[in-house]
Amino acid sequence: MTSLLNRDGSRPHPAAFEFCEQYRSGLIDRRTLLRTLGWLGVSALSMRAVAGPLAPPPEEEAPVSGGVLRFVCAVQQMTDPALSTWTEASNIYRNALEYLTYVDHENVTHPYLAQSWTPSEDLKTWDFTLRDGVIWSNGDKFTSDDVVFNIGRWISPQSKSANRTTFSAIREIEKIDDLRFRLHLDRPLCSLPEQLYAWICPMLHRRFDEEGGDWPKNPIGTGPFRLAQFEVSRVARMVRRDGYWGRPAYLDEIQYIDLGTEVATHLAALAAGQVDLLYRVTVAELDLVARLDNVRLLKVESAQTMVMRMQVDQKPFDDIRVRRAVALAADNKQMLDIACRGQGLLGENHHVAPIHPDYAPLPPLTRDVAKAKALLAEAGYPDGIDLTLSLGNTQGRWEQDTAQILQQNCLEAGIRISLDVMPPAEYWSVWNQVPFGLTFWAHRPLGVMTLDLAYRSGAAWNETHFKDPEFDAALDRAMGILDPHARATTMAEAERILQDRAVIVQAYWAETMTAASDRVRGHRADPSEYYRMDGVWLVPERS
Repeated sequence: MTSLLNRDGSRPHPAAFEFCEQYRSGLIDRRTLLRTLGWLGVSALSMRAVAGPLAPPPEEEAPVSGGVLRFVCAVQQMTDPALSTWTEASNIYRNALEYLTYVDHENVTHPYLAQSWTPSEDLKTWDFTLRDGVIWSNGDKFTSDDVVFNIGRWISPQSKSANRTTFSAIREIEKIDDLRFRLHLDRPLCSLPEQLYAWICPMLHRRFDEEGGDWPKNPIGTGPFRLAQFEVSRVARMVRRDGYWGRPAYLDEIQYIDLGTEVATHLAALAAGQVDLLYRVTVAELDLVARLDNVRLLKVESAQTMVMRMQVDQKPFDDIRVRRAVALAADNKQMLDIACRGQGLLGENHHVAPIHPDYAPLPPLTRDVAKAKALLAEAGYPDGIDLTLSLGNTQGRWEQDTAQILQQNCLEAGIRISLDVMPPAEYWSVWNQVPFGLTFWAHRPLGVMTLDLAYRSGAAWNETHFKDPEFDAALDRAMGILDPHARATTMAEAERILQDRAVIVQAYWAETMTAASDRVRGHRADPSEYYRMDGVWLVPERS
């Protein structure tokens, strides 16, 4: 173990040696070891020495360059990537804009534009070294000035980005030289490398604001593709860029084609050979996919979910008895079995998934309709209560299917729910404003990341308006703990508080699924639905 080294050749954080011993003793699994060593900046060579090869060798045939891949994906309005609300937008600019880190489909963190990073023992100081030789598409060199610009605008008091909350612990960004910078934090942050790969964290050119602040109009990037066309709700076209600093992409061009929100329409286009790849398939289309020739279903376990959440400062949800009545009436297993067709894991109303390394199991939830009725009567609603649940089917009909089951569940307790089903675009504009809403939440590698973004007091995406100093303190403690066993104990406190305060009904965790033509190679389902396309290629069509 004495030969364990960071990517820059320095000695790693002391906890790295402890994790290696835990792995050898069988206390943690290989994935947890690799994920944690990746956080700490340990070199790939050192990780291989401890845990063996990081990934099995690919079994596919040799890649072929060329071709145009047609990808069905929403083409949403965007100007500033740091303000993007939905993941789909990032899968367009992800081809041209790159990130400091990269989290793979197994939740293992790797270097990207940052070649290495080293945290202090207390996780409050992080030293980063950038990759040398990275060139922007306008010919400028990528340097630490670009990083200082991006992080500075994220955490600025004037920032409207959710990054202002995510990186609120950063109190200073110190430029050391053109390729090195240091982050000074006011509290420990074990998840920093993973948070830097959030979809709203791409590196923008340091003159982004002064040159208009509208990326589609001035699409400077460091990535393997460049934006050639951008028409909202219609098409975005990316073409391979000459002069890319890394291995050139295989594809000549990617066309992102917006076909609306009906996945059945997407599948019809795939079956007809009009497109090659879909952004997402839901459980509603599984039978149809199985009947299609020359189409492959790709899926992976994920922490993506939907929450039916109540704003705790809006009537009648400012009364915890009403919120608890809704949660007690809900049948999460029925929603999983019917709306999700059992293709996932049962939710526990605290937004931390069993696949998260920081998940702590709590006693199973028990549905209790009689208690729900009693709580409503105590709150002044002896004859029941009328509520409206707003939703937009932003990810497909399965959202409405889930809401309808909750509607039926709650009716047994005298909770009469009307569904206000909006067009997706309309819901996107009000998702965090409606008192009772159903919102899709994407996968994140760690539970602490979601809780920090969605439930911390004052967080940018805190759609429940939940504010609880006890919860914030438990989350702070969890974010300062590297050992997954110790962190789970603290996470149990945060999970229990969310359950007890009854701010959400979170019924299940759905698998991430997509479908592709059998000509597509190098593409796999990703739990975050973050799709880098530089390694994707097409089998040539037979003449």
